[in-house]
Amino acid sequence: DTQNMWAESSISNLIFNLGKSGLDTVSVCLGDSVSQLHNILISGAAGKGKSNLIEIIIHSLCTRYSPDELELYLLDFKDGLTFKPYSAIEDSTWLPHARMLGLESDRDVGLAVLKDLETERQRRAVLFGASCDGVHDYESYRQRHPDAIIPRIVLIIDEYQKLFDIHDEISNESALFLENLVRQGRACSIHVILASQSIAGAE
Repeated sequence: DTQNMWAESSISNLIFNLGKSGLDTVSVCLGDSVSQLHNILISGAAGKGKSNLIEIIIHSLCTRYSPDELELYLLDFKDGLTFKPYSAIEDSTWLPHARMLGLESDRDVGLAVLKDLETERQRRAVLFGASCDGVHDYESYRQRHPDAIIPRIVLIIDEYQKLFDIHDEISNESALFLENLVRQGRACSIHVILASQSIAGAE
């Protein structure tokens, strides 16, 4: 509903639409306790629509949720074209939800973002754990503290396997941080969407 944008809450989950199947709208729900879908892996050959799919996800999320409800960390290890329109401040097409926008990112930038998100995950875990009123995760904290501004975070990395092309300290650290975010980020409302032509060699 483009006449009523930024109207939805991310307390319980994030929902985005992918398109139509017949007359039905196809939606995906991230982060709820029922489906237990918290992270997404997108793979497919060049030219098969991975970048278009990512754009649809971003547009749907950012139409539904305000920057107080959703923060995006966008990294492009390909050519930067997918996320470039979101940086155009001069013509007002910039994306206010984007906390980090990495165009033609290098591996150092990717590692720095993963470190930053792991630090935020730990900060949130301490915040939720320090609460003594029945809080045990993001949803219960937001329900107990409705005025607190703690947006859900979605990290989207296009051609993420480039982080691991070279076996060195950067790839080792990146793998540790990324695996930790995938395993433990859900309780702190941090979600990961990874896209790649191939995951070969990134074991």
